[in-house]
Amino acid sequence: MENENKELTEATNVSGDGVFSSGMDMLVKSLKAVFILLSSLILILLIWFFTFSGFFTVRPDTAVIVTQFGKFKELYTDDWHWVFPFPVSKIIEIPTTPQTITSNTFMPANEKLITDRKNNPQGGETLIPGVDGYLITADACVIHTSWSMTYRISAPKRYYETCMTPDVPAEADTVFKNDKGEEIGTRGPKTLLRNVLDNAVLQVTAKWDVNDIIFKKTNEYRMEVERLVKKQIADLKIGITVETVSLGVKSPPPQTINAFNEVTSAETKAKSEEDKARAYASKQKAAAESEKNVLISEAENYSAKVVSEVAADANYFKMLLPKYQENPSSVIVDLFTQAVSDAFAQVNDKFVVNSLGSGKQEIRLKLNPEPKTDKNVIQKSKEAAK
Repeated sequence: MENENKELTEATNVSGDGVFSSGMDMLVKSLKAVFILLSSLILILLIWFFTFSGFFTVRPDTAVIVTQFGKFKELYTDDWHWVFPFPVSKIIEIPTTPQTITSNTFMPANEKLITDRKNNPQGGETLIPGVDGYLITADACVIHTSWSMTYRISAPKRYYETCMTPDVPAEADTVFKNDKGEEIGTRGPKTLLRNVLDNAVLQVTAKWDVNDIIFKKTNEYRMEVERLVKKQIADLKIGITVETVSLGVKSPPPQTINAFNEVTSAETKAKSEEDKARAYASKQKAAAESEKNVLISEAENYSAKVVSEVAADANYFKMLLPKYQENPSSVIVDLFTQAVSDAFAQVNDKFVVNSLGSGKQEIRLKLNPEPKTDKNVIQKSKEAAK
């Protein structure tokens, strides 16, 4: 009985082993094919990854820093390049175009109290330290300002190594939160630059009077802040060049804006009146100068004319003196006759009344008066006759 069972088992094993062997062969062949396919795919992906993923092109206005195993290797500013892909190498893009940051540190928490005066004419409540920002001037006045700064990354390697930049430098600074999830601050290059700007504004404002900052010397105030910011950034040696610093809002506290506006209006009106007075004074001075010049010119002409006439008379009498000395009566009669003739020449109507020796009266009327003649012409005619 035992022998029969053994023979039956052996027969069964022989029959099952054939079927099992055939199935295993098919499975092994399928697994080999899948393995080869997957291996080829992985090999192709590895080749593609190490060949193409390491290529990069430097975009305009961008610098690329390449690190290997976390250490700086090379800086690229143009063209295309190939490096070992991550995790061997890391490609970091740094923008080199001008960037702008703004600072509202010294503005009230509700900025519309200043920027939207139409809807907030009264200026709100008093300032709250720690909530509202403000500045103290040299004359102990409170003002509010907003600023913006334009800068450029001029040394990308130094910038990346010294400024605690984020993993992607073009992104915003890292934000820190407390246990409650509330934001408590940021850290990074933009935060550093904003703090430098705020520090410069504080230092400069403490030396200036409020009237100069807001009204009289605003541009000089801004330029002094700009000079100080550029100096402090240059002293930090962080690879950044400051291009411009701009002053946006400049305002007294919201509660005093109306009073400042009234003072400004009065000063503007006073300046306008002063300008009118200066213009009137200038006009009157010009008119007086012109009148003075006319009077001086007329006086000079009159003086020259009188001197000329006197000189002509002097010459005439000098010529007449020898003749008078020779025959005084003849010269006197001639002079008298000439004087009467000159006198008659100046009269339009002449009536001559003469008494004759016989007691008769003779009247002569000159109906056609002679035209008036200039004394100079008469004098010249006399001289020509002599």
